[in-house]
Order: sequence, then structure tokens, then C-alpha cells
Amino acid sequence: MRLLIISFLLVIFPIHAEILKDYRWTNRVIITFSNTEENTDRQFLIQQIRQYSCEYMNRDLVHIDLIQGTDEYKRLSQKFSIPDRTTFKLLLLGKDGDIKLSTSRVELKNVFSLIDTMPMRKREMQVEKC
Repeated sequence: MRLLIISFLLVIFPIHAEILKDYRWTNRVIITFSNTEENTDRQFLIQQIRQYSCEYMNRDLVHIDLIQGTDEYKRLSQKFSIPDRTTFKLLLLGKDGDIKLSTSRVELKNVFSLIDTMPMRKREMQVEKC
């Protein structure tokens, strides 16, 4: 009976539902909530990540790109209280998993600047490769 209940729960709550826990203490996470794949803010952020790839990687960043209408979008928008009519939202989670920034503006350099003020990042900067 227990095995049946556990199997049922795994179907309801997919294994990937714990994705954020996988990044805790190893990565900073940028989560974007976009209404469409063609959203200009989303496209601009992706362009900036490519343009500043070394700086992005040196800050141990990971981008979780969520598009409205997907299960992950629904689950994480509820978790972070993102309104239904949002066209674009960017959250920055620190390595501790806490929200460090919540914005609808897309300036990766501003995200970098904020990260660089964090104590853990200051220690990391001593061995930076860029």
C-alpha cells in the first residue's frame, strides 16, 4: 500500500519539481516568466547571456526560462506569487535560494552588479577567470 501511495505521489509531483533544490549552494538562479517565447524582454535577456557568457558563468548563474502555459510556469508562478497577467518577470535567487531581485527590467549588467555586492561572490572574485 505504501509503495502504491509513493508511486501515485511521484506521478502527481514530478521529479523535476525539485529543480530549485538542485541548485542550492552551487548556483545563482535567474528565473524568467514570459507570456510568449517571442517576448522581447525574454529575447533580450537570452542575447545578453550569450554576449556576456564568461561573466555569466563566473557568477555561477543558471537560467530557468518559463513560458506561460507550461506546468513548470504554473507551479513556479504560484510558488513566487507571479500575477497571471505578467508579460515578463525576472527573479534572481541567491545560492541560498532566497530571492535577491524581482524585476520586470532586463539588464544583465545590473544583475551582475547586484551579485558582485554579495559576500559569497566577493570571495569568488578572487579566483575569477574573465
